[in-house]
Amino acid sequence: MTGKDELSLTGIWHGLYTYASHPHLPESHFICVLIDNGGRLSGSIHESMNRLGDAPVETFALVDGAHCGNHVTFLKTYDGTGGQTHGVSYAGMLNDDREEIEGEWRIDGRYGAFSGHFLMIRKRGRDGAATADAEIHVETH
Repeated sequence: MTGKDELSLTGIWHGLYTYASHPHLPESHFICVLIDNGGRLSGSIHESMNRLGDAPVETFALVDGAHCGNHVTFLKTYDGTGGQTHGVSYAGMLNDDREEIEGEWRIDGRYGAFSGHFLMIRKRGRDGAATADAEIHVETH
């Protein structure tokens, strides 16, 4: 693997987010496929959005963003599946081994402001390739 490959964020990331602004809402899990083209990020997110007392809502969103050093920012824009069409801004930091992104998300929309915490984890196999296996544990406050 080249040094350039080691810096790339391309891969399958397992994630979750929680609501700081509405802590009574349950956490939701997602899978993000990121493509890193020289620091520009694109990709997609398949999400199981949890609601109080209701069945999870399956959603799909596109990702557009960037990273510079350990800073990662992107906009997640829902495509209408599950009735969701809004955008969510994400800003986070990569850990030192570039396998976790942790930070905050925010929505400023027609239903008011929502915000919270997110964590994304990419696990690499023995050969250094990104794999889809990742287990996530987040401590909620």
